[in-house]
Amino acid sequence: MVNAKQALARTKSNDHDRWAGGDALSARDRIVSKVVVPQGLQTFSCSPGNTFFAIGSCFARNVEERLELAGANVLSRQMDVADLGATGARTLGLFNKYTPFSILQELQFASGERDYPEEAFLSAGLDLFYDAQLRINSGNASLEALRARRKEINLAFARAFEADVLILTLGLIEAWFDTKSGLYLNEVPAPRLLMKEPDRFELRILSVDECREALREIHTLLARHAKVGQKIVITVSPVALARTFSEHDVIIANTTSKSTLRVAAMEFASEHEGVDYFPSYEAVLHSAPALAWQDDRLHASDFIVGRIISTFLTRYGLPPEGSLEEVEISAVDSEEALITRLRREVDRYKNQILALEKKLATQDPRKEVS
Repeated sequence: MVNAKQALARTKSNDHDRWAGGDALSARDRIVSKVVVPQGLQTFSCSPGNTFFAIGSCFARNVEERLELAGANVLSRQMDVADLGATGARTLGLFNKYTPFSILQELQFASGERDYPEEAFLSAGLDLFYDAQLRINSGNASLEALRARRKEINLAFARAFEADVLILTLGLIEAWFDTKSGLYLNEVPAPRLLMKEPDRFELRILSVDECREALREIHTLLARHAKVGQKIVITVSPVALARTFSEHDVIIANTTSKSTLRVAAMEFASEHEGVDYFPSYEAVLHSAPALAWQDDRLHASDFIVGRIISTFLTRYGLPPEGSLEEVEISAVDSEEALITRLRREVDRYKNQILALEKKLATQDPRKEVS
C-alpha cells in the first residue's frame, strides 16, 4: 500500500510519468521519434568481463547474437552438441524455450535435480525418435544417439549457472503437456502423434499464477546452483504467436499471451533482489512498425534488436562502440523510407548469414566421421 504522500513523491521523481505534455520525455514525444526503448526499473549494473547466458524463446537468440557482436562474453553462444540433422535456420535455434515451464525443466535437467525420462523422446517413425524438449526440427535419430546428445545438452545448459547475468526471454503461454512423461513439451507434437494418442497430449493455456510459479521455481533452483551474486534480466519476447490453438483470433490470443507473461515477469522482478525487467517487448511495440518489424510482422527487425541491446548495455554500464544503430532517426518521410530500406537490407543480410551458418554446420568434421 502506498499513501498519497508517497505516490506524489514517486510521480515527482519519475521523469517518464506522463503520456503527453510536459517535456520531450513524455511517451508521446518519444514514440513520435520513431524508436523508443522505455526506461525500466534498474537495480544493478554490469561490469566489463561479465559473462551472459540467454535462455528462452527465439528472441533469446537475437539477444545473444547482438551481445556477442557488442563484445560481450556470451556463454549460451558457446553451446556445442552433436548435430543429428536439425533443419532450423539458426544453428542454436534448437535450444529455444518458449514457455516458462520449458525453461524451468531444462534447468532442472542441467542441474541434475530431475532425470530426463525415456518417454520424453517421441516417435518420429521408422524406429527414429526426437527430443521433445527441443525444437521439433532438432533432428530424428536412434534412442542411443538421442541419449548421448541429451547428456551434452544438459552440460551445455549447466553453463547458465556459471554466468554473471542470466537473461530470460518469455515467449508464449500456449503450452502442450505430455501426460505420459509428466513434462511440458517445447512445441506442439507432430500431428500424427496427436491423432495417434489424442489423450496423451493436452493444451494448457498458462495463467499469470502458473507463469509466476514457474519463475519462482527457476529462482529457487538458481539459488541452489548458480554462482553467488548472479543477476537476472527478464524480458518478454516481442515475437508474435505464429498460430493459436485457442478459439480466439490470433491477434487477441497473442495479446493475451504477452500480457500474461508481462504481468508475471513484473511481479517476479518486484519480488526478488537482483532481478530486473527490461522492456524489450514495449520497445518493439511502440517503435515505428516499419523500423521495428520484419516484413512478416511476426519477428522483430535486426535493427530494433540492435537498438535494444545497445540501450541495455549503455544503461547497465557497458556502452558499446559506435554502430549503425546510432544513426539519427528523423521524422522526415524520406529519411524514414531510407531507414526502412536499410532495415530490410540488414534483415536480408542476417538471414543469408544464418543460412550460411547452417550450411557450414552440416559440414562439421565430427558429423562426417560419425
